[in-house]
Amino acid sequence: MVRVIVFHYTDEGKLPKLSREEIISLRNKFLEVLKEYPDVHFNGTFVDDEGRGFCDWEAPSAEVVKEIVERVLGSPPKDRVIEIKGQVLL
Repeated sequence: MVRVIVFHYTDEGKLPKLSREEIISLRNKFLEVLKEYPDVHFNGTFVDDEGRGFCDWEAPSAEVVKEIVERVLGSPPKDRVIEIKGQVLL
């Protein structure tokens, strides 16, 4: 299991402002797809007022997260997706 970070920072990759209803609908779509991936955990999305941010996942690989995102949104992530395999404590 690795931590996977999906970035949203380019104009194409930034997250749109969504209404509460749209957020709930999108969340429900992700929850439905995640039922098929019991070894994947979504930790949350963190975004600023301009739509830049990241999504934090725990999954077997970045490829699995890309697959989930594509199934829900209809396209793969637009910006970088990285695997973090270790932890540095400072």
